[in-house]
Amino acid sequence: MLRRLRSGRRVKKCAHYSSTTALAALLASVQTRDMSIKTTNTAVGATNNGNNSKASEELDDFWLPDFCSTAASRRLASLAVLVSLILLVAQSPSLWPLPIWDFFLLTTLSGTVIAISFALICRWRKAMASWSHLIIGVASVTLIMFNLVWVSLLGIYLLRWLDLPMLSFVSNEYSTLARHLIIVALFASLFLRYLALQAQLRIREKTALQARLEALQARIQPHFLFNSMNIIASLIAIDPDKAEQAVEDLATLFRASLRDTVDVSLAEEIMLCRRYANIEKLRLDDRLAIDWQIGPGVEQLRIPHLSLQPLLENAIRHGVELSAVRCDITLKVACDAEWVDIELTNPIGQGAPRTGNQMSLRNVTERLKARFGEQASLQADANNGVFITRLRYPHGQSPAQQKNRG
Repeated sequence: MLRRLRSGRRVKKCAHYSSTTALAALLASVQTRDMSIKTTNTAVGATNNGNNSKASEELDDFWLPDFCSTAASRRLASLAVLVSLILLVAQSPSLWPLPIWDFFLLTTLSGTVIAISFALICRWRKAMASWSHLIIGVASVTLIMFNLVWVSLLGIYLLRWLDLPMLSFVSNEYSTLARHLIIVALFASLFLRYLALQAQLRIREKTALQARLEALQARIQPHFLFNSMNIIASLIAIDPDKAEQAVEDLATLFRASLRDTVDVSLAEEIMLCRRYANIEKLRLDDRLAIDWQIGPGVEQLRIPHLSLQPLLENAIRHGVELSAVRCDITLKVACDAEWVDIELTNPIGQGAPRTGNQMSLRNVTERLKARFGEQASLQADANNGVFITRLRYPHGQSPAQQKNRG
């Protein structure tokens, strides 16, 4: 009888060991592939970036483009011709036959002003990156108008000195200069506003693309996989039941990260967070404590897939891991007839803060807005040593579903 019991224990332990080893090998092979892809992408990114500094990388997202480039120079030349045509059409009493001399003078004037103004803006662009949109707009328009004044006065002096004709429709040079200032100020303001809106659209598209890449390429963090496998390996000999539970939790998380589902029930998302917390609890022990304050009705609510788990991972990584004492994390879910409110709080770690690229927050925000529209929001801020993440979205269907149904 005793031999049978010992034999049964050996069989059970071997079964635990074989299943755990098989899963660990599978995860290791997948992780090796992911790490090789990441290494390749890093090498390509380093080659493309060369010796660019951090400041130059930040200028890539600056809404004021680099006017020193060749492409920008061609566009500015076209802009000079367009401005001269606008001034000619707005003031010339007759457009046929085309007043060639008037057009030449206006093109020379607008080209000179645009070349000088945007060359100075290009030179000061790095310093202007820290200014507000309003200050940049006012400074740019003021610079253009100042250059227009002195270039126009210089041109009037040169035409008189060379005894060349002025604009055919000009009776008073200074009155015409005032008219030009008003027209150019309006046109420059509209042009800068167009650049700002274009930059916002470009940043939104870039953020959406990054969110999609984040969802496809990095759904499970490498450090979490390695930590989980180390925990499982250490538990096999001392507590096979916990090792088996950890394998099941990790398999569920891994399976969820590979799903193509757009959204799931909120109850399923919370269950996924619980499984993730179970694995982290084995590593962090008493330092991790989570208070699950889940209101009723979460089974009927929908949420984009893998929206809460990255937020919980951030709370553990930037809070619990940096602290040597117990850290209480609270996940509170409340809903009414119109809104779903989720609040995640965690203490700020006592050690040196870790720097991040905010990709998880941007990813979740973009998917919430794509699913529920602009009413959805994600806010994160620190207050009195506690980091609070608030997620809010409307209860019900997405705008696209409501439109199709209507």
